[in-house]
Amino acid sequence: MKFPIQRLHITFTTASLLWGLSSPAFAQQIWLGTGRIISGAGEGGTVELKLSVTDNNVQFLSGPSKDEPPFQLNNSTGLNGTVNMNAGTWQFVQTGNELGVSLSQNNPYRIIRYRLFPKS
Repeated sequence: MKFPIQRLHITFTTASLLWGLSSPAFAQQIWLGTGRIISGAGEGGTVELKLSVTDNNVQFLSGPSKDEPPFQLNNSTGLNGTVNMNAGTWQFVQTGNELGVSLSQNNPYRIIRYRLFPKS
């Protein structure tokens, strides 16, 4: 049975499109953990933080920046970088399977350090 080249091309194109629509474009990873207020208002208290990372886009799912828009970090060497948001300055340092996150706030003055791990 002979298949014309044009029909074969259409078949492969259609199959590719259907496969692409059924597979996720980006893998989402959830990071969560606890933090300790190490200085300032509420010192000694513990807090929780949850992040969603899709490609290079980071979105707070909880915490003081929950209602702020997503932002990007350098993902080529892990989640590392600093970003200024309404809640304060966030610093991210990934070491293996652990994400260290610090929040420095000015009003009220407060520093919070978190240890986050990927949700399994």
